[in-house]
Parts: sequence; structure tokens; C-alpha cells
Amino acid sequence: MKIVQKITSPLDCPAFIASHRQHPKDFTRRRQLTFKNLVLFLLNQPRTALQTELDQFYRVLNQASTETQVVTAQAFCKARKKLKPEVFESLNRLLQQQIDHLGLRQKWRGLRLLAVDGSTVHLPLESSMATFFGSHSGLPMARLSTLYEIADGQTLHSMIVPLAVGERDCAHLHLEHLPADSLTLFDRGYPGHWLFALFAQQQQHFLMRLPCGYNAQVKAFLRSGQVQDTQHFVASHPEARLFCSEAGVDPASQIKLRLLRVELANGESEVLLTSLLDREAFPAELFAELYHRRWGIETDYRRLKQTLALDNFSGRSVSAVKQDFHATQLLKNLALLMQHLLQAVIEQRLKDRKLRWKINFTQGVSRLKNTLIELLARPCIEELGNVLALMSNSLSAVRPGRSFARRRKRAASRGCEGYKPAR
Repeated sequence: MKIVQKITSPLDCPAFIASHRQHPKDFTRRRQLTFKNLVLFLLNQPRTALQTELDQFYRVLNQASTETQVVTAQAFCKARKKLKPEVFESLNRLLQQQIDHLGLRQKWRGLRLLAVDGSTVHLPLESSMATFFGSHSGLPMARLSTLYEIADGQTLHSMIVPLAVGERDCAHLHLEHLPADSLTLFDRGYPGHWLFALFAQQQQHFLMRLPCGYNAQVKAFLRSGQVQDTQHFVASHPEARLFCSEAGVDPASQIKLRLLRVELANGESEVLLTSLLDREAFPAELFAELYHRRWGIETDYRRLKQTLALDNFSGRSVSAVKQDFHATQLLKNLALLMQHLLQAVIEQRLKDRKLRWKINFTQGVSRLKNTLIELLARPCIEELGNVLALMSNSLSAVRPGRSFARRRKRAASRGCEGYKPAR
């Protein structure tokens, strides 16, 4: 309950409102679309027709028996221009601070497991989108990047940026948000001496996959047949030295890192690189399963794009796209936090069953539609209990070891853009 109150209390705070509005006079008059109501409405995931969503929202907010038109869609579109998208990032930071304060983080051998990865998302077909974010194959598109907590699925920091900003540039911006005593996992698109050096400067740890032909050292390591080796890495290539200078690190620095070989079921070898040099505390046999846990961030993007329909934006401006993106991240984090808190109760309740069970995320987040408004607008133990009870009855069995080949039966399609689905 304390977490809910920590998120909602700033929405009535004059200082918080002042720092997240576009102009000093915004949200100063008494209207139906107050700062708090606007934030709650965007957090309620408006994915159908705006007028329908607004009528539902105010029916729940005002505890009315029937829907009436309290606010028009045009008024909402005008009001959202006054709101900075960063408000949802600030609320997410408050949420993460509360999770830290309550000691809900899980660790692997004393380290918090994080992952960084990027993706892309299609945007509304507006010229302003292509101008600001860029386009691919003639369609406006933006780059996404997230810093993800593997154990509980929380997104600690996220960005939606123009396509011209590369994934490794985004990784650089994530570094200042790394918590202490953490291990960050990367795929093979990120290795670079400048990134190794930045982690060394901040005394943070990483694990990343290297392309088998990354450099002469990696090729020699593969030929040697060794399972692991500790070597010094330097920026020998002129381009690598340039990247180091641009990142503010010494191109001449030598960094001691550990190479690991992982044998796959198909007979091929993967090469992993890590800053964890202690072979006794972190034996080589741990790293294959550890790196596999990076897949959680791929699943997280599927949640955002498929379950939460990220590309079904509620507005057609750059600011609206950013608002929807960060609001969706916050909603996802709230849903996963509730799921995480309920997991111990579910496991105790179903301890005699053969399989492990967990909350179905799709059903769980669906339960939050409209009920989240009630919970955040009028926090009370009874309402929270009702939400958790609904979520705990929407379960799916966990079947480890299953693997299915990807089969794309038809070309990807964004449907008929501009038409909203019915409720």
C-alpha cells in the first residue's frame, strides 16, 4: 500500500506538477482534466477510441453508474500538450526506489542481474514523426532501449530516440542508471573497448557475447581449445581509439578481462567476455545458463509490443508518442511488481502440483484496466486486495525446457492505421 501512496502523492504536489508541465501557467485553473487525472488517464492504457476511453475513465473516477461525456477527446488532446513525458520516468524512479527500500530485489551471487538491449517501433504515419525520429522502408520508426532487471522484470531506465542514435550510444546513456553491485548482460551487438573501459571506470561488472571473429585475440582463443582465459584488451584499431576518445576514456588503457567458451547443443561455440575475474567465486560452468537469462529482456519487448500494443499510440505528436511509451513502461512495471509480490502466495497455495504456476501477464495487466484508476485515485487496502485477488486467479503453468522453431506464416502487417478497435 505504501508503494501506491508514494506514486500517487506527487501527483498533488505543486513542486512536482511545476517541474513536469510545459509552461508555468499550465494546470493552474480548476478543470476536469487536472494534472493528476491526465496522468492517470494515460497510465490506464487508452488503446481504443479516445472518447470511449474518456467516458469510461470518468465513470470509474467519479464512481458513476453510467457513462457520460465529462471531457471531450479534443479537450484531452489540448491538455496533453501541457504535460512533459518525463513525468512517467519520474514516477518510475519513485517506484524503483520503493522496491529498493523494501528489500524486494533478488541477487545472483551477491550481484543484481541486469540486461541492456534495443529494439524499434513503428510510429503514426505523420511527417513530423519521420522528421524527428527517422524512417525505415518509408515508414516512421523510433529506436527503443531499456535497462532491465532480470529477476523481477522491472525496467529501471528506458529511452525512445531517433533511429540515428545507435544501440551502443543508448547503452552509454544507461550507464549512469546502473545500481551498485550489479552485472549487466549484453548481446553481441554491443562489444567495444570504450564500453569495457567505461565499466572499468565505474567499477561495474558486465557479461557480453562476442562475435567469433571479434579480433585476433578471440580467434586465437577459439583455436586454443581452452574453456577460459584471462587477457588484456587494448584499443588497437584506429576506429576503436576514436570511439574511446568520443566516450571520454583513454584509448591507450589496458583492461584485464576474462574469455569463456560455451559449447552449444548443435556443436558450435560461443565466446563470452566478462569483467568477473574470480574463477573460484564465478566458475566457468555458471556462465552458459547465466547468459541465457538475458532472454528475459527479449520477452519484455514482446510484452510491450504485443500484450500492451505499444505501437497503438493514443496521439500523433512526438510528445504523445513519448508519453505513451513511458506510461506503458510504468504500467508494465506496476503489473509485474504485483505479480512478483503474489508469486510466493501462489507457490504455497499450489505446492502440491507437479508444475510451477505463475500469473499470466496478459490476464494480469488486463485486470488493471480501470481498476488501477480506482486504486491510484483512492488508495485503500480493500481495493488493493480486490486487484490482487483478481490477478492471483489468472494463472499459467511454467513448462521449462520447451523450444519451438519460429514460423512466420504471413508477412508482418500493421493493419489499417488510423482506425481504433472497439472496447
